[in-house]
Amino acid sequence: MNKITQRLRHLNIMLGIISVIIFAFNLIVFNRLQPKMIAFQALVGVENYLMTIVGFGLMAVLVFFIVSFFQIARCFQITSKIDPINLIVLISTVISLLFVFSDVALLSDINKQYLDKLDQPEWALVYPVIGFQAFTTIVLLGYHISGRFIKTSNQSVGRDINIYLIVQYVGVICGLIGLAVGFLGFLNPKGWSPSIHSVLTTLILLFPYTLAICYWGLTKLKEKNRQWFDEKQQRDTGRSALNTLLITSFFMVILFVVNFHNLNGVVRFLWLPLYIFVTIFLFSLGNLIFSAKA
Repeated sequence: MNKITQRLRHLNIMLGIISVIIFAFNLIVFNRLQPKMIAFQALVGVENYLMTIVGFGLMAVLVFFIVSFFQIARCFQITSKIDPINLIVLISTVISLLFVFSDVALLSDINKQYLDKLDQPEWALVYPVIGFQAFTTIVLLGYHISGRFIKTSNQSVGRDINIYLIVQYVGVICGLIGLAVGFLGFLNPKGWSPSIHSVLTTLILLFPYTLAICYWGLTKLKEKNRQWFDEKQQRDTGRSALNTLLITSFFMVILFVVNFHNLNGVVRFLWLPLYIFVTIFLFSLGNLIFSAKA
């Protein structure tokens, strides 16, 4: 175990324990505040600051998921084949990471609705989201403590293909979630905010994909005789790029035709996020499919 891997493990264990404590604290806070906020009762004393404390705690959880992501990537880098269970853990980590931003948005909406004496349906989403994140955190912590992500004995020399595949898996996840969020704009056009949903949400959903690309780029820069893509990857990415161009073009034409009589509506805020995420999703999915073929 090299020093970087050892430090990552110790850091993840510490952050994981802190994150578990934070989730337990959050549940206590929610159980205390929810009845009062739903009934529009006045918050007294420290209760006025509990939501802010929860928000700061979620930032520590975000750091834990980011560092864990890098730990998993390093693990994949030194294995000959990506284990399906570890892949599920990676996907759960990426989703949990994105959910941190959802937590902040949900709690912010709840607080605003409480102050305006409006219903707070977001409470129904808070518990499942937090529960999923807490479960993922416990699993990750168990992996870090057991050393599951650093056991390298009897393993093959790390293959560059695994980091390449991680980028594609993360691209599929971010692209799919981005498309789902984008299409929600058509269901609730009045609640769509260009600055928040079209810009900020797009940047947030691109965050894990950007992390994966940066990690892949750094591993390449460390190589002495670097080759960004091998011959098969060059062929695969070329085929994926062509298919993505054709399907995305067709998708945008359909989007234009369907909304032809309402181009001044919400579609003018949605076309760019939809274009970005359908491109990432199709390109990443194509790379995964072609990579699986000999």
